[in-house]
Order: sequence, then C-alpha cells, then structure tokens
Amino acid sequence: MPPTLAIKKEPSEIVRRLHAAGHETYLVGGAVRDLLLGVQPKDFDIATAATPEEVRAVFGRRQCRIIGRRFRLAHVFLNRNIYEVSTFRRCPSQEERKGRQSDQGMMIWDDNQYGSLEEDAARRDFTVNSLYYDICGERGIIDFWGGQADLEKKLVRAIGDPDERFAEDPVRMLRALKLCGQFGFSLEKALSQALQRQRDSLALASRSRLFEELLKILSTCRSAAILSRLQEHGLLTQFWPVLAQSWHEQEGMLARHLLEAQGRELQEGRLNLSKAMSLSCVSLPFLMSALSPGDMDVSSWRRDADSLHLAKKALRVLFEGYALPKYFQERVIGICFLLPRLLLETPSPKALQHSEYKYARKLLEFLCAYYRWDQSVLKKLPEALYRTQDDEEKQRRPRRKRRPGTRPPRK
Repeated sequence: MPPTLAIKKEPSEIVRRLHAAGHETYLVGGAVRDLLLGVQPKDFDIATAATPEEVRAVFGRRQCRIIGRRFRLAHVFLNRNIYEVSTFRRCPSQEERKGRQSDQGMMIWDDNQYGSLEEDAARRDFTVNSLYYDICGERGIIDFWGGQADLEKKLVRAIGDPDERFAEDPVRMLRALKLCGQFGFSLEKALSQALQRQRDSLALASRSRLFEELLKILSTCRSAAILSRLQEHGLLTQFWPVLAQSWHEQEGMLARHLLEAQGRELQEGRLNLSKAMSLSCVSLPFLMSALSPGDMDVSSWRRDADSLHLAKKALRVLFEGYALPKYFQERVIGICFLLPRLLLETPSPKALQHSEYKYARKLLEFLCAYYRWDQSVLKKLPEALYRTQDDEEKQRRPRRKRRPGTRPPRK
C-alpha cells in the first residue's frame, strides 16, 4: 500500500483537478523530500503533463497566470497562495540550449522542451529532489534515481554527471550546500569535487536569481548553518563577497549570531517568518560598524540626514551587485533605527506602537544575549504578539485592473 503523506488542501486540489481533466500530475521535489523527512514544506511544487496553456484552461485566467521565459510555468492562485505548476521537461539538445560563448554552450538559457515523467526525473538536479508523489493513483512515491535511499543516508548526489549539472545551472551549487546546512546532509564525493571545479561559474548566474536564493536562505531556520557551508566550500566569496570578507571580523560574527538566534526563535514558534527581519539580522552589524565605528554602539544613533546617508551607503556596499529593493531597504532601516529609541530610559508610546516594534524588540533581545547587557532593558518593553505569517510573506493574488468604462460592484 502506498504511503499517505499529509498534503495541504490547496496543492491536493490542484493535482486532483488537473488529473480529472486528463493530465498526468504529481506533487514533486522539495515538498515530497520534506514530507518524507517529517518537515512541513514551505512550498508545494506540482509537475504535470499539461502545458502551461492547458493548466490555464483548467483553472481559468483569473486563477492562473503563465510566467517565465527561460522556464515557462503556471502560477495557480488558491486561497491567497501561489502554487507553481511546471510541465514535464526533457534535457534540451545542444542546439536547443541556446548556449553562449561565455559558458562554452553548457548553461541552459532556454528550458522549454517538454517531455515525459521519466525524462523530467532524469533532468532534475539531485536524487533527493527527484521524488514524485502520486496523490490520485496507486503509485505512491515514484523514485527513478534512488532518492529515498539517499535521504536515509543523508547524501546529496547528482543525477548524471555533476560537472554537467552545475555547468547547466550554477545555482545548483547553492542548492546542494543549502541541503547540507538545512538538513545536515553531506555531499557525495564526486559532487563535492565537481563543486570545487565549477564554483567560479556561479558568476554566470543572473543577479536576480542569486538574490532570490539569498532571500530563501535567509528565510530558513538554518540560515547561519547554510552560509557556513558556503564559506567552507569557498562559494560564499562568489555569492556574497562582503560577508565572506567579514566572516571572522566582528560584523560577520555578530551577523551569524543574530541569524542563529532568529533560527531558534523561528523553530520554537516565538517569531514569525519575515524577510525584512532576516535582512535586518545580517545588516545590523554592518550598520553598527558604519554609524558607530569602534564601539558598535547603537544607543547614540540619530535618524538624521547624515546617518541615513551612511546607513544606505552601508547597505549598498553589503548587497553590492544585488540592488536591494527599496521596500526592503526602508524596512531594514526602520527596524534598526528603532533600536536606540527602545534603549531610552522611557521609550515613547510612539516607538512602542511603531509598525516594526516587534522585530526591533526581538533584535534588541538578541543583542542583549550577545553583548550580555543588563536584561532590565527588555523588562520595560512589552512583549509583542507574533502571527504565524508576516504580511510581506502572504502570497496574494495580484489585483486585476478594472476595464475602462466598468464600475466596481456596489457594496
């Protein structure tokens, strides 16, 4: 009898609706891996024989949007959440890769050659990510490459030639080490050797994709451990040069402590996931160094034009090459510059009611533990209430623009 995994209602509904429409469909990848490890997945990815246009035909234009050029897929919107539905792929031919001279024609710049389930499994990166779960039928876990055995061994192993896999998509090197940091896995010997040979090719990946991976890493409970694996294997220098250079300096050590503290709070449910908070944990030490060189003291900060200029400059240097979005820049500055206001003998009601108060207080709690400050500084600050999910993390369906000449419905 096939195993029964605890699947959320929405992804299960997507699989069943596509299956009912005659399209072979499975839950795939990291979600299946996490469920087998007893971890609640953050994302549920779905693979199907349906093309993106056929997926949209099943769910309609209001519930489905086709995205991507290099890798076309469908986003299905259910209950304010977005679920990624990809069509089975096959490995593209040399001509179909649309290779470039800069990468010897190895990187896949066009990955829209559709194929069968078996071909889709063969083109995935690692065995532990090439697992499919048959929700509607009797096949249970579909494993073509020994992924379940590697899960038991806690081993990250490439499907096929690891050098070729990394050359096709250098971001896979980050994902391999992310598995090591997140779950305590180890790299298979051939994979580890290929990573050392290919690590410089990470520079070929687009900065937008790398920043997306950075946010994913910082949003895990094990972000500090993942970054440590990148540093150990020499990949952090390519991925995040400023942090790599500061790794053993006071900024790098404090950043790691803050990320570790955040990870513990996330695991124990005392903090809700927030990208702005994660970015603040790693940014604060560099702001302290820029605004309070020498003593790293936040209590003397003033939110004036000069200080804001220095803070923004420090963030530009820290995230050089990534172009930190203005939204995150403003939130990081808002959280960090609230700290000196909370350190006053009598914090103002305005500071206590600030929209970033809950994150600033938690950051102050981490600083107190690191510097062994008097805990009385926290006693005067009321505990903040944390929801299960931050507003920024709620994946909402984008509002559709109203057609000219139409009126909104009356309330």
